[in-house]
Amino acid sequence: MTDPQNPSPWANPETAQWQNPAGSYPVTPQPQPQGQYHVSHVGQASFSMTPLAPVLPQELAPPRPATITAAMWIWIAGAVLSVAVFPVLFLTNTDFFLAGDPSVNREMGSAGVRAMALLFGFAMLVAAAPYVAFAVVLRNGQNWARILLTILGVLGFMSMVAIMFIALAARVWQPGTAISIVVIGLTVAAVVLQFLPASNRYVR
Repeated sequence: MTDPQNPSPWANPETAQWQNPAGSYPVTPQPQPQGQYHVSHVGQASFSMTPLAPVLPQELAPPRPATITAAMWIWIAGAVLSVAVFPVLFLTNTDFFLAGDPSVNREMGSAGVRAMALLFGFAMLVAAAPYVAFAVVLRNGQNWARILLTILGVLGFMSMVAIMFIALAARVWQPGTAISIVVIGLTVAAVVLQFLPASNRYVR
């Protein structure tokens, strides 16, 4: 039963008190500044939190342009094709390489040519790995990857030109020369795409 001398704590919200065994804690409405959240706890100090500012659209990362995506896939395609240049050049010209020395056993000579094709193919695979790795990083808009790809592109361009002239001297020159020309074209296209205005706005 409520004591008449002790009115209900709900009678006056502005001066209401919570009763517990430890004593009474006054709860008094606190003024709330505009633009702030006011948090208070019974028996504890109150504090205010300023709401976080909204993120403006111009502050968000720009979407990946199609030029960067295309450049990435072109770099990867060029790297994959470059691995096949020497194996194709050796395997399509086995008779040409063996004709220079009639004393060489045909079967052993063919095995040697295949071994050379595999060896040079592995070397080209190792050389192509950085192209693929940096192309994936370029997809995320890293400028340093674009710079390294440009340097590698220049080196790859010169290498493919040299391989193309080597292929032209072979008896069956069409496959090796065709792959070299395609890789050269892909290299030029990838470098151009990654420096177009849309790519420049995305790369940071």
